[in-house]
Amino acid sequence: MTQLLNTYLAWEELAHAPQCADPRWVVDIRTEHSVYRSITHGTPHTCPTPGCDHADRHDVTSVRIICSSCGRARIISGDADAVRTTSTKALGYGQPPRKAGGLWLYPGAPLLFGWGHGEDEEPEGYLVTRTRVDRVTTDNVIGAIFKDRGPRRGVKWVAVAAPAPDGEYGYGLVRWSRKAEGLRSFTAAAKWISAQGKDTGNGESTPATGTER
Repeated sequence: MTQLLNTYLAWEELAHAPQCADPRWVVDIRTEHSVYRSITHGTPHTCPTPGCDHADRHDVTSVRIICSSCGRARIISGDADAVRTTSTKALGYGQPPRKAGGLWLYPGAPLLFGWGHGEDEEPEGYLVTRTRVDRVTTDNVIGAIFKDRGPRRGVKWVAVAAPAPDGEYGYGLVRWSRKAEGLRSFTAAAKWISAQGKDTGNGESTPATGTER
């Protein structure tokens, strides 16, 4: 659950200046090779780990983010080997949401992405909102759905809903007051979340009846 919440909720959105007329970021990246690393008190920079090439010179990658409209700019730099290229499917974040049960489901990362095909590359869970949003936040998320396994290793789904600071379920950025287990599909899980409405309930777990489809 924590990974799914962190994928969407543990990031800070870059803010434009107030009244920015055309709020759009332009992002560029560059890598500089063999950049001199400053030496503190005359001690050469080395790393005791075998096979590590840390030294007084290293490769640096910088990301430049600017908005021509409001004039805001950010430069982020670090060791080049700290930068990796991946995909929105591997991250979960950045893919379009799915609609199910009248709600919008935003995918998390697959548990075993890159290790197989089919099910291994399907999201392990979704954050849920009532309407389609540009950004999922703690203000608009109303539930979450997670893949689970039944007694015979068949795929089942768990749903949580009714976010509340003192909710019984979950931990970290959001806690939940209600939970249902053993649901047959993520659509059934979405329908269950939709049925909870805005009532935070009494914190009791709701068992699946086996009739959800």
